[in-house]
Amino acid sequence: MKIFFFISLIISCYLIQQTNSENIRPVVLWHGLGDSGLDPLTMGKLKELIEGQLPGVYVKNIAIGDSIADDSFNSFFKNVNEQLEIVCKMLKDDTNLTSGFNAVGLSQGGQFLRGYVERCNDPPVYNLISLGGQHQGVSSLPRCTALNTTLCKIADDLVELGVYEKYVQETLVPGEYWQDPFNYNEYVEKSVFLADINNVRSEKNQTYKDNLLSVNNFVLGEFLADTIVVPRESELFGYFAPGQDNIILPMEKTDLYIEDWIGIQQLDNEGRLIKISCPGNHLQFTDQWFNENVIPYLDNQIN
Repeated sequence: MKIFFFISLIISCYLIQQTNSENIRPVVLWHGLGDSGLDPLTMGKLKELIEGQLPGVYVKNIAIGDSIADDSFNSFFKNVNEQLEIVCKMLKDDTNLTSGFNAVGLSQGGQFLRGYVERCNDPPVYNLISLGGQHQGVSSLPRCTALNTTLCKIADDLVELGVYEKYVQETLVPGEYWQDPFNYNEYVEKSVFLADINNVRSEKNQTYKDNLLSVNNFVLGEFLADTIVVPRESELFGYFAPGQDNIILPMEKTDLYIEDWIGIQQLDNEGRLIKISCPGNHLQFTDQWFNENVIPYLDNQIN
């Protein structure tokens, strides 16, 4: 009788564990500039870290291209709007994501996943986590860390042509989230990506705001010693005051927040806009930091 009891207990525990692993919400990752979702030493390691902390979770690394080289190249030179179209279809076609997922974007992957939420969000994002994302853009080309230094040189040359030139806007990914504080009107008029998803133009897209407000939490991760993103406060929706590059306006003093163009003020007021910080340089976080600060937002189940 005792043996039967223990066997039943073991079976029950196993079934509970299986149910929990099947119901745990999937995770989608989008890498930063010059990296690749196919690289086993970078994004592959992050995938393994999450899987180790959340046994049974389905983790998908976004990659645009069939190889590390292709994906890395596209992170520099494939129009972000085209990338988002590909990713919207990619995620919708993935049957493992049908009931929704948590999203983690690293560096530019942060604003790209926000773009996914605002423009598509089918399947829907539950918790949106951005680590080092440039949500108000950059005012200089991020210090290049791509394995292929030729890509960095080409990017520098394109910037020299003029970041708001039509060809550069359609070709250079960092140019598509470039906000020149000395030429705000030109940014509003010519930015093909960031100005759109930040709803800065006079005609606002209500769907963008509604979709972002649909997330459970929007988590913004800032790297306190960041020397790559200029200004680093962009990671928390802060930016230079117009017309100069010295005074930083915190998120709460920007028009984007005050007029609530995309819903971040409402998220903040409702306690759903969460700021976290890491003491390191850009994306220089430890496994322990990630486990303590990010995993809690991924450890949830589909109802």
